[in-house]
Order: sequence, then C-alpha cells, then structure tokens
Amino acid sequence: MFQLKLSNHAKKDLKKLDKKFIFKVSASLELLKTNPFLGQKMTGDFQGSYRIKIPPIRIVYEVDFANKIILIRAVWDRQGVYRG
Repeated sequence: MFQLKLSNHAKKDLKKLDKKFIFKVSASLELLKTNPFLGQKMTGDFQGSYRIKIPPIRIVYEVDFANKIILIRAVWDRQGVYRG
C-alpha cells in the first residue's frame, strides 16, 4: 500500500473545492493508495505525472515507487489545474 502526501498547493486546492465533489475526490484518493496506476500518464510539461478525471475536476499526482509515496500535486477544475 502506498502513502499519500499532499503538496501545499493541493491542500489549498482541496479547501477551495466545491463541497459536492469532496466525496468523489476523497474516494479516488483512497483508491490510489492501493492502485497508483488508476490515473492516466501525462505528456508534455507534465511528463512523469498522472491524472485522474472526475469531471470537471482533475487530480494531478506523481508516484515514487521506491519509497511507495504518491504525491498529490493539484486538485482543481480542468482549466485551472494545468496553469500551475
């Protein structure tokens, strides 16, 4: 099982997230602990990261397989998450 860590950016994102998406996001984060391949690999500027789509929300994360850590980079709407 993997350990989840949230970046400061992701923590702020979760606080701003609409309450109707909190349950779905939380459920997806729990699933990530057992299956880090749940998301799709990203390309371009985000190469090495993965994303999970929960329309219109995106969860962007990176996996450290050596230490069994999943770092959540961002949780935001589709337009905002890719702006950095």
